[in-house]
Amino acid sequence: MRFITLTFLTISSFISCFPNSSFARNELIMTKEVMYWATCSRNSDSPCSRRIKIEIGRDVSDMRDEPCGYSDGTFSLTLSGPPETTVIIFGDYNFKKENGYLIIKKTDDRVIWLLDLISFPANQWFSSEANENSGAFETFYSASPIFEQSVSSIKWVNIQPKDKLTKLLLTN
Repeated sequence: MRFITLTFLTISSFISCFPNSSFARNELIMTKEVMYWATCSRNSDSPCSRRIKIEIGRDVSDMRDEPCGYSDGTFSLTLSGPPETTVIIFGDYNFKKENGYLIIKKTDDRVIWLLDLISFPANQWFSSEANENSGAFETFYSASPIFEQSVSSIKWVNIQPKDKLTKLLLTN
């Protein structure tokens, strides 16, 4: 009886302490490689949290409102969610495309890992097959100087785009 109780308590503790350890959420996780002097806000002495979680559907018009928003650095990311999940990362605030943008569309249900946001050919669609490190995806990159350091807003795209900006970007 004692063994059963101990086993039950151990399993319950593990599940309650690590609820997301084996399940990927439908989200974008931006990782910022910050400079060593960067802090979370202008009035803070604490170091930045490098991971910025953005759930599917939560548009971010100003990344300065997210952790480390005022610090210098470059971004990498992971994207989880079902096939056809599409996100647009803009190099300017309020979804403006003048400073470049990157459209990422998942084509399978595996997590995508992108370590370099500017490693894609400019102004054309690019497809990447799944490999042992990342799921399959397509991208369209509108190049701009220092885009990877200028990520400023993020917009999620429905499968059937309804607004003019999304239709315009997806038809390039």
